[in-house]
Amino acid sequence: MMKFALMQPYFFPYIGYFSLIHSVDHFMFFDQVQFNKKSWMSRNRLYDPSQQKDYYFRAGIEKPEYKANIQDVKLKSSDDWKQTILAQINSYKNKVSYFDETLSFLKEFFLNDNSQTLPDFNYNSIVAISRYLALNTEFSKYSDQDIEFDELPDASTWSLEVSKVVGASHYINAPGGEEFILPQGFTEANLKLGFIQVDLQEYKQVGPTFIPGLSILDVLLCNGREATAEMVKSYSIKWKN
Repeated sequence: MMKFALMQPYFFPYIGYFSLIHSVDHFMFFDQVQFNKKSWMSRNRLYDPSQQKDYYFRAGIEKPEYKANIQDVKLKSSDDWKQTILAQINSYKNKVSYFDETLSFLKEFFLNDNSQTLPDFNYNSIVAISRYLALNTEFSKYSDQDIEFDELPDASTWSLEVSKVVGASHYINAPGGEEFILPQGFTEANLKLGFIQVDLQEYKQVGPTFIPGLSILDVLLCNGREATAEMVKSYSIKWKN
């Protein structure tokens, strides 16, 4: 039995992304898609205590060509954007209990990561955070696989076809996929299809009102490594066949 998930590589994603990682044995980054600058590919949200509202923080990327594949989105050669993120994180200082340990982890990752493209950075950061949270899921990249189709699948069947290739017995997707991924093909292929249902537990943030779905960095800053690792496990699977 092998539980499998296929997802785009996002930029410091919310905790539910890591719940999906926890729910499977093999997590593949689908890194052969068109880049969308308004998606979670290159940005996410933190909280600004001085303004008492959430805001976007971003990866430093070179301006991509129109309709560029995410593989072709390059990071800026200067590390200034990483220093900007560290400065933004600094607004949490003296306001949360796990500032020092989270900042130390992030600084070490930034120091050791030599990614030159956005998908590589997202891949490396997600794997690093997963290991930091003691998640033992196997990771791979779609671009590294020798997967060829006579005819490219559409959005509703891509996950099914890749699941067949990797020999999965179960495929688990984010909740949004329930709108377009149909169970019939999975049933015919003797594959279980499920959608993760994440429990976005309320925790003490730096603002007066809880804002669900902020970046995993906010969760780590406010809760620390051990508590966040437990929160990641708070989900159920809605099976469709």
